[in-house]
Amino acid sequence: MKTDQSLMKIITGTFKILLQTLVLPVLLLIIYGLSIYITSGYGQGKLAAAISIALALLLLVFAKKTGLLKSKVRYISFLLVTAIFGVFVVYTIVPVASSAVPTEEKDFVGVSTRYWTLSTGSHIAYYKLSAADHSQKKEFPIIFLHGGPGAYVRQIDIDFFSEFTKDGYDVYLYDQAGSGRSGLLNKSSYSHLRNIQDVAAIIDIIKAKKYIVIGQSYGGSLLAHLSANEKTSKRIDKAIYAEPGVTLESAVPDIQKSFAKSLPVDVGDVSLPIRLMISILIDPRGEFASQNEIVNYPVGHPKLIQSLFSEAYPKKDSAKIPKVDVGIINFSANTIISSEVTSYMPKKQLAEKYREYQVPSMLMLGESSYIERNGPLDLLSINHNIKRVQYLKGVGHLLWNGLGNSNQRAKQVIDDFLNDHNSTNPNYPRTKAEVADFYKKRL
Repeated sequence: MKTDQSLMKIITGTFKILLQTLVLPVLLLIIYGLSIYITSGYGQGKLAAAISIALALLLLVFAKKTGLLKSKVRYISFLLVTAIFGVFVVYTIVPVASSAVPTEEKDFVGVSTRYWTLSTGSHIAYYKLSAADHSQKKEFPIIFLHGGPGAYVRQIDIDFFSEFTKDGYDVYLYDQAGSGRSGLLNKSSYSHLRNIQDVAAIIDIIKAKKYIVIGQSYGGSLLAHLSANEKTSKRIDKAIYAEPGVTLESAVPDIQKSFAKSLPVDVGDVSLPIRLMISILIDPRGEFASQNEIVNYPVGHPKLIQSLFSEAYPKKDSAKIPKVDVGIINFSANTIISSEVTSYMPKKQLAEKYREYQVPSMLMLGESSYIERNGPLDLLSINHNIKRVQYLKGVGHLLWNGLGNSNQRAKQVIDDFLNDHNSTNPNYPRTKAEVADFYKKRL
């Protein structure tokens, strides 16, 4: 009996030590996170690191003095955890990339980089593809809104939209503030509202009567709010949402997040160093890691950008994905702006604005998208101006991916919409019943 009791005592004591040892690192990490948040990462995290290590040592001294560490095993365990925490903190404040101003990118082949200085204060790089001389000039130019946020215009976009110049369209593509060849702003200056205001300023600069606006991924979310804006909606002749991201809180809360059954190239294997993740997730507007460091890291790791690019392709094309041009992708801007999109305008108000400002619209979906289906389909449920939905098989999040006939197919459905022609591609999923079927089949 005594042996059983002794064994039980040992087990109980060991369990308590393990439990306390596990609680300690969680507590220390919370202290570190709060220190970063409260100090806004001052001194690239050095102040938060000093505060956290000092508090960890004080905690150790307090535990020893109050008798919590009477056991030698417990004392050694706590000492070891505190030491590991100190090493971790020091590790996270070591920069992983240069804080120098990012190197300016070269121009696209055959397309010069021009700049707008907008009334908003943004310095924007843009690329104008002029209507071909032999074509009959279209009245309304095309404006392309790229994804991200914080991504940039790529060669593959230039190649695709160059085809529209043969039909007489002037096409304007631009890098959103803080990305691509556009100048960086202070972290505090990035916002979804600013991106909307930048588009309004661009519209005023170009001075066309109306525009055809095509938004891809986050660009689709941006377009959703532009077409619900009194000023900008009046200037949009037609809106095309190409694989738009999440725009509003779920309009169908009883439906769980749904993803396509046809998978894209493996998603989830792209990671940033823990230092950058801490900066982006805890305080994206803070200075734990400078914006230049955050921008320079992926530029110095082209495989990371290639992996992000590859996620927009279906698995069947994994062996023939083209090499992406490495540009400035801004994860600071991405985190800051993404967090604001769904709260920018309540669902009910957005639906009312769509009824008031009736912009003819089309939604385009790829078969192997990594974007949750709820995003675009929630938008469809409240935007009755979306009269045409085009589901394109054999492509992923990037509908014009440069492989096979994907560009021609994407352009054809856009041409059909712009010219009010019936498309050979089915208008699906359009009705409530079709959307329910779409969800059920995980298309």
